[in-house]
Amino acid sequence: ANKAWEEFLAQLKTNYHKYYELKYASITKSFESTGKIQDGSSVVRYVYIYDKLFAFVIETNTIEVFELHSETLNNTLKSFVNDNEIYEDYSEAYHNLYNILWKPLESAINNTTVIIIPDGNLFNLSFEVLAHEKPNSYRDLYKVSLLKKYCISYNYSLLLINKNQSHKLFEKNFIAFSPEFTKEMKDNYVTVVSDSVFLDRSYLKLLPQPFVTDLAKDYSKVFDGSTFINENASKQIFTKTAKEHKIIHIGTHAESNNVTPELSRLIFAKNISDTLATDDNSLYTYEIYNQNLSSNLAILTACETGKPTYQAGEGMISLAHAFNYAGSESILTSLWKIDEKSSTEILEYFYENISDGMTKDLALKQAKLKYLENAEGRTLAPQYWAGLVVIGNTSAIDLKTNNSQLLYGLLGILIIIIIVVIVKYSLNKKSSQ
Repeated sequence: ANKAWEEFLAQLKTNYHKYYELKYASITKSFESTGKIQDGSSVVRYVYIYDKLFAFVIETNTIEVFELHSETLNNTLKSFVNDNEIYEDYSEAYHNLYNILWKPLESAINNTTVIIIPDGNLFNLSFEVLAHEKPNSYRDLYKVSLLKKYCISYNYSLLLINKNQSHKLFEKNFIAFSPEFTKEMKDNYVTVVSDSVFLDRSYLKLLPQPFVTDLAKDYSKVFDGSTFINENASKQIFTKTAKEHKIIHIGTHAESNNVTPELSRLIFAKNISDTLATDDNSLYTYEIYNQNLSSNLAILTACETGKPTYQAGEGMISLAHAFNYAGSESILTSLWKIDEKSSTEILEYFYENISDGMTKDLALKQAKLKYLENAEGRTLAPQYWAGLVVIGNTSAIDLKTNNSQLLYGLLGILIIIIIVVIVKYSLNKKSSQ
């Protein structure tokens, strides 16, 4: 496959030079910097060339190229998108995807830490569900899946992997935004809108998010951070205050627009002082590119209580890419709408792992494994857990938590008590003499 690829690129460069420069030169140039890939990591880069799919396995100073037999790939991927069959047994599809996308190149992967750079419709796929053998049940899936064997994260290009190895230091730990969308909020909004013609009825239909809000409040205390909930979780406050935190947590609804990805949006609380501005609570992808959202990690999950779905695609990926461009070194996001309760449980485990000093990719992997140990019934299905992915820099985050501050405080008090006891003992001993 290596020789075929080189011959193809040479012919393309000669006969269609401009097209080559536009489509493939950046890939070729980025391979020249493979020496910068960290030891212990493997990069798997998928590239569509017309109707053919190639995979590059890139490690420190080495590249191997594989041409994949992807004739049945599209039909297999489509089997995940039928809402009416969402709880059917997809075990054969998981195994088929493994045979198409992973088995041909697995022998070239020498590390358990893997960064995947997808292409085209592969951006919709969580590779963790690929199974080396057909599982008998959802309970067995993760035991035979890539989740069990590898620590997987994602990126957009090899150039960004090299760039993202740097790690900025921020003084502030944590900031969270969670509108929650309670009935009281919606009633207040309806009250201040004098003319029903101007009512944003889609806003009134948004489901409340109590689990997300509780998580934001709890970990704001743990990480000694700031929380903006209900009406205070507005677009205006977010754009003014979110920047320069180690973690930006956004617990809200998102709307993915796959036709026009730049119109995908995050939905914040209504600014009821400006009731005529129907979009004043929408932060669109094209707006995010102009923001300063510098952080070590931005968490944006498209949570929706009820039946989750695999449908999302380019809209959610575009939102994540915009956050990366705006300064977030990494993004933990969902590839599709995911159940609020299950995603909150996974994020709670994730935060515990991050607090213990784990890298982001390992923290998410262990969080999912712990979730699967406790899940029952249909909540074991990948629709509930596999959609959460880390994109970008996976470095650990140095968080000074209230728990550690409390421990240091208690140790300080204990030391003072010991000193006082020793001094009193010495004085009593002298007086007795």
